[in-house]
Amino acid sequence: MQNPFGGKQPIGVVYNTSMSRPDAALALALLYGLSGKREARVGSVCVTGAGLEAATFCDLVGLFYTPGPPRNANQVLPTGLALETASLETPMVRAAMDRKKADGNPQYARTIRKVSDTSVAEAVLRNGVIFNAEAVVVLSAPATYLAKTLDLQGVKELYEKRVKMLVIVDAGGRQDVPAMRRLLAEWPGPIALCGKEIGPQLTWSGATIDADFSWAPAHPVVDAYKAFRPMPFDAPLWDLAGVLYAVHPTEGYFQTQAGTIQVSDGGELSFAAGAGKHVGLQLDPAGREKTLKVLMEVASAKPPVPQPGRGRGPQAAAAAEKKVDPAPGVVKQQ
Repeated sequence: MQNPFGGKQPIGVVYNTSMSRPDAALALALLYGLSGKREARVGSVCVTGAGLEAATFCDLVGLFYTPGPPRNANQVLPTGLALETASLETPMVRAAMDRKKADGNPQYARTIRKVSDTSVAEAVLRNGVIFNAEAVVVLSAPATYLAKTLDLQGVKELYEKRVKMLVIVDAGGRQDVPAMRRLLAEWPGPIALCGKEIGPQLTWSGATIDADFSWAPAHPVVDAYKAFRPMPFDAPLWDLAGVLYAVHPTEGYFQTQAGTIQVSDGGELSFAAGAGKHVGLQLDPAGREKTLKVLMEVASAKPPVPQPGRGRGPQAAAAAEKKVDPAPGVVKQQ
């Protein structure tokens, strides 16, 4: 398939999240930071295990980081949302969604206001791979809908050809057992586990969060961080670790060991070292400061000024109001 963007493109990251922890919000900042450095691009973002609020937040963060005229919808895919969880609330994101400017208008532009503004979950996960010459998938949510993509025609062959790695992030939550077991058995490529012990070894200091993003007087990721629980607190960076390894697996930020990822009947993930087709991540204490510095510097970086004709911003929100039809391959909710 011809590259729809022309020229050599950075690796695309398909991010499947529940957007229910500060590290998930910070992971979006990291993704756009990597995009600004041309080290990766946001292939697609899909919300499962959370509701419309979380999907709207992902959308407004994308608009915040990519101002300018809208690009083709095959290049900036609408946020995916699992309909079965669309009514779930995500209190962490409301501070950003409710924030107003001095004139009373919303502080942050958005294109999602109702469920029908989102994309079908399994379709946007697949399309995030289709529209990238090479991709990685970061799963930090129930595996339900990523597993469902395996039922779509030609997807296993697509993943085998284009997906360099699936990184599963374990922050200690319960998994969809049948779906995760199916992924582990049928995924046609490498799988890595960023285990729950990684996050507490890499933390963002709540005492510096405002200063870290001081280039923006109002920042949706900072709003979400501060709304998660009473400040100050330090947030474990599970999702950021998973994204960094997915994009730069050979840069030495993490050590790896071979073994097997397992999921218990109760939905808990574990890693058994030894013979196996999976890898588990480990953080070398000697390299911890280097890894944390990279995560924080890239995630907190001010985005580059968009070039004319690139990006998407308030104009994209206006286009959504006019109900512009999605481009081919974008499957909207009914």
